[in-house]
Amino acid sequence: MSTYEEVKKDAQERANATGYDIGVEKLCGSYRSFMLPQKKNRFGHELWCEVVSCTDLSKCKPGHGPNA
Repeated sequence: MSTYEEVKKDAQERANATGYDIGVEKLCGSYRSFMLPQKKNRFGHELWCEVVSCTDLSKCKPGHGPNA
């Protein structure tokens, strides 16, 4: 079982490497991360997960990041 800290760290590394937002959620007692679609295309669980964005905003892909 992965801890929240491990999953969040991995999500931040993936977001920084790809420029895409990564979602973090708790599911059945453990945590998981997954790539999110553009902000305008998020529905269901994609709306209530924690969103991890790239720390360098200039590298964020269109529709991703806090300014999307």
